[in-house]
Amino acid sequence: MRNSLSLLALLLFAAACRAQQPIPIILDTDIGDDIDDALALALALQSPELDVRAVTTVTDDTEGRSRLAWKELGLYGRHDVALGTGAPEPLLDPIHTGRAPQFSVLTEADTLPEPRHRGFELIIDTLIASPQKITLVPIGPLTNIALALKGEPRIKDKIERIVLMGGAFNLLTAEYNIQRDRIAAEIVFRSGVPITAVGLDVTLQCKLNAADLQRLRDAGNPASQFLVRLIELWQNGHPEQYPILHDPLAVAVALNPHLVETQLGSVHVETAGDLTHGMTIFTPAERLPLDAHATTSVARQVDARRFIETFLSRVSSPPRSK
Repeated sequence: MRNSLSLLALLLFAAACRAQQPIPIILDTDIGDDIDDALALALALQSPELDVRAVTTVTDDTEGRSRLAWKELGLYGRHDVALGTGAPEPLLDPIHTGRAPQFSVLTEADTLPEPRHRGFELIIDTLIASPQKITLVPIGPLTNIALALKGEPRIKDKIERIVLMGGAFNLLTAEYNIQRDRIAAEIVFRSGVPITAVGLDVTLQCKLNAADLQRLRDAGNPASQFLVRLIELWQNGHPEQYPILHDPLAVAVALNPHLVETQLGSVHVETAGDLTHGMTIFTPAERLPLDAHATTSVARQVDARRFIETFLSRVSSPPRSK
């Protein structure tokens, strides 16, 4: 009996230790255009519940995006995180040219280390090498994720789930991340990998206000001041324009799924219609054919103020130790 009780105690202790282990993630981002990507990266780095294994950049000027991500990683003391420069061109559409205002913070010192990593290859290599499953958190167009899934199908078994910012499920509109590479999005949604889709239905409710920005300004540490500078560049002379935390909400859901209420079903991405391409069509699980599998949970409701408070408390704090 004593041996049985000792074994049970050891098993319970081991289970508790596993439950407390940080969630390993790969963050895939188009940092540099909208401000929410840089804020999402900061939240991921400042969340002890997450273990950021790699960051990859996607779409258009991925070299500039990688340099900006590298600069931010340095401000948080996290140059140990692997960084990959991903696909600049969507699977179907052309590259957009132009320089994002946030890139003006870059200097000659913000150079990428050698050896350089390609985005989708870094995703594959990180997943294959990991002894545990990893959560993917794509907060930009899904090109890198689709290329990784097509390039190495074995990674499906290494993905815990995909928590993405993308889609609009009750709104008659196409969301940018999905629309920009609708073919890649359809590949990802059809992959069979469990997905939580954090779309405009909930992210539009998560907008900072003047008091929130002042709290960030008052934080005083270099990392927070860097975020304030990026916000000002993004505002581009319009101080009444406040960030909407689209991408940070996806990061927050990766660490705390209970921030949103979800509905299980299947998502189809419209890839052909001239007026509707990129729109996300959701079918609830109970309305699917018997032979179909429901693998996507779409966010329907969000505890917005609770999330914003968590976000502000973390990104206003000095960079935490790894």
